[in-house]
Amino acid sequence: MALLGSLLGKSRSVRPSLLPLLELRSAVLALRSGHALAPTGSGTVCFVAEGRPGAGTEAEIIAGLAGDSARRNVVTHDAHGRTIVRCWRENGDLGWLLDDLVDVNERLAQAGFASWLLHTTVDFAELRDMRHPRLTMVYRRERGTFYPYAPRGTRGRDRAMELKIRSTLTRIVPMESDIGRWRPV
Repeated sequence: MALLGSLLGKSRSVRPSLLPLLELRSAVLALRSGHALAPTGSGTVCFVAEGRPGAGTEAEIIAGLAGDSARRNVVTHDAHGRTIVRCWRENGDLGWLLDDLVDVNERLAQAGFASWLLHTTVDFAELRDMRHPRLTMVYRRERGTFYPYAPRGTRGRDRAMELKIRSTLTRIVPMESDIGRWRPV
């Protein structure tokens, strides 16, 4: 069937992977040396809770309990009906943060909520002001790619910085090549 499908122009769907998310660890040095950015220790998993009754609550409980047992994730909702699970690690520990974010994704997927997962984010800030995130790396699970989001003010974005970040990280992590898919988060 695979041969027939390829002859007819049908492509096989790619199974979503979280491995590229863990590869973000190797981007830290490039972001630090090239852009004076460091991980804040904060990240999110975003999903939309739809479908069967009570599914949203069930998904929130699963997401809230994922990660390190000594700390609980914060589950909130935005104006667009999305559920956001915020994970954080003190001292900007990106390794543990990524493990927690992968755990939230995997637990939701194993519980049947994989199709609800939208994206996972990791925040970075300038070394001189770690309190205010300057860059968010957005990971789209279904595409297996990252894109940078650099907010400017309350409604704008720093597209020049985003393009520089993409150029820096292209050989380190899989980057989304279609800029039209780079959505604000």
